[in-house]
Amino acid sequence: MIAQKLAGQVGVMFLLMAIGVFIRKKGIVSVESARQFSNFALFIITPSLLVNVFQRDFHPEMAASIAVSALLVAVFHLLAALLTRPLFPHRGDGDDRSAVARLGAISSNCGFMGIPLMTAAMGEDSMIFAAIYIGIFNIYIWSHGVMLLRRDGRIRWKEILLSPGVLGASLGVLLYLLQIRLPGLLLDTLGFLSGMNTPLPMVITGVLIADLAVGETLRDLRLYFTAFVRLVGLPLVMLGLMLLARVPGWFDGAPTVVLAMVISVSCPVAISTVMMPTRFGGDAQYGAKLVALSTLLSIFTIPAVASLAQWAMAQGNF
Repeated sequence: MIAQKLAGQVGVMFLLMAIGVFIRKKGIVSVESARQFSNFALFIITPSLLVNVFQRDFHPEMAASIAVSALLVAVFHLLAALLTRPLFPHRGDGDDRSAVARLGAISSNCGFMGIPLMTAAMGEDSMIFAAIYIGIFNIYIWSHGVMLLRRDGRIRWKEILLSPGVLGASLGVLLYLLQIRLPGLLLDTLGFLSGMNTPLPMVITGVLIADLAVGETLRDLRLYFTAFVRLVGLPLVMLGLMLLARVPGWFDGAPTVVLAMVISVSCPVAISTVMMPTRFGGDAQYGAKLVALSTLLSIFTIPAVASLAQWAMAQGNF
């Protein structure tokens, strides 16, 4: 049942991308406009979503789930950074596609795909786990992610702390812990902005990949390798680690946390793999190819990996 729900939701998002391709081909929206809307999604929509999702009553069980989710997301990104280093070695010949590929292998599109997928599979309460993932992912993308793309390899802490995702998640968690509720007018506004979280970025992605050479993309075996690592390799490693640590048995809501984590890490290459190279001088077109191919393949891989996780938890004595 969960496989059908997830496959249908991924299909919807692929159709949203197709709309983006169509409006680009027809000249309705330019690539430059798409990049401007990408900034709008990054700086306005994502923080709005993160604040909005934490506007809920405090419950100890949910607080425990949030804490475990944050731990697992942090472990995943540390693990992924270590495991991908030998898989995507720095070539040192001026070709930065290896760095972009490694960034794509680590970076999950949980922010724009994970939330609707989790909602479809587990209900609206699961959105909070995606919000936790987005917040920690933003710490990763503005630290190690930027290091991969920058020639000097430096981390600028101001960029990390002031990144929209980190600010939004920090404010959301603070309001949640203090149980501060925003005025209805402001909350309604955040709700409308949050509703744009999936459709707008997926249409933007379609615009950005519309000019790619389809045949060339489908023939590039390196793209398939990166997509495999992103969609299958790292999710299975993380699932195996959680099962070995017996995370599903830690507390009553732990199986939901595990399934949310599996869906999060199984999403295709993040659109950040296009936007960050554009900002820091990497091969953004190569990133766009990774986004396009991995999103297509994720129609099959996300339901399969999530179903495997459900089956494994059902077989284990947790």
